[in-house]
Amino acid sequence: MTAPLQIANRFDILIPYSLDTLEAILTHFRDTPFDRSTVRTTRHADGTLAVKVIVERLAEDKARAIHEALKKNDRVKHARLEHFWP
Repeated sequence: MTAPLQIANRFDILIPYSLDTLEAILTHFRDTPFDRSTVRTTRHADGTLAVKVIVERLAEDKARAIHEALKKNDRVKHARLEHFWP
């Protein structure tokens, strides 16, 4: 027997640098199986913050719903979703 295929989801998000904005963005993931260790941030000289969130064991429809909500969020400059095998 083979193990079930587990797909992970990586969200690449670009926001203005602010802890309030980061916390607000992370609320989109409150119902997902993630912790702070799956969030990576990089501060840019232009005042933006690149946020990478990796969530495993998340259904594709849920991942796409989060992606759409991020794109509609006024605080988000750019949001991208990528599925991959860890």
